[in-house]
Amino acid sequence: MNLKYSSAIASVMVAVLGSGNLQPAPAAETATLTALVASSARPPFDALVAQFEKKHPGLKVEPQYLGGGQVVSKIDGGEAVDIVLVGETPLKRVSGVVETPTAIYKTIDVVITSKRNPGGVHDLKDLAKPGVKIAMGTPASAVGGISSQIIQKAAGDYGFDFVQKVLKNANVQSEKGQDVVDAVASGKSDAAIVFVTDGDTQKFNVIEIPEKYNVVSTYVGTVTKNAKNAKLGREFVAMMASKEGQAVFRKMRYLPPT
Repeated sequence: MNLKYSSAIASVMVAVLGSGNLQPAPAAETATLTALVASSARPPFDALVAQFEKKHPGLKVEPQYLGGGQVVSKIDGGEAVDIVLVGETPLKRVSGVVETPTAIYKTIDVVITSKRNPGGVHDLKDLAKPGVKIAMGTPASAVGGISSQIIQKAAGDYGFDFVQKVLKNANVQSEKGQDVVDAVASGKSDAAIVFVTDGDTQKFNVIEIPEKYNVVSTYVGTVTKNAKNAKLGREFVAMMASKEGQAVFRKMRYLPPT
């Protein structure tokens, strides 16, 4: 009796297997996505990478955090990039080799000083005071280019020599916005013009820049046309623009794109 029962079970299993109703579990995706990301976007991007990799077991996102000028130079040099997150303005230089970008967030600038504020900086005009040490981005970087625009606008009210005085006070220059922030945090510089997202009130005195001098920057996500994992890259960009992705950016003081 038991032998007949076992034979029946075996017959059923053969029939099921033969019919193709039992399928092997789908294999985990395996791919490495390359990403070029503006250094100022690192905190939310890191958080979103963790979410994306959890959703796609086996996938790996490898970001490089660079100045905006460096990102564009790599793309212009033909580098295949699955995910790009950078300022809208510098990206226009390579618009022909990237897909249509999606607006992800906006940001404005503020002045930061240490809590001790040894340079006595209380407003934008104080950046021109003799002896104040200022950290600035290089002209090719996003934060440096915007800082230049701000001080040039302010010169209309503060005097034609305001720009020269501020530049004379610059003791640190870097393509990376984080280096500019770190210079103030370490005490190497007294003040800096940085993105509002870097204006952590727990660490710094944060001084608002009047709207008429400030610059609104839009950051966009895209994929290069020669990307090796374009479909997944587009999915990541869509995630950044989604309700869930935007919540991550808002939590970290990034402004909505519209």
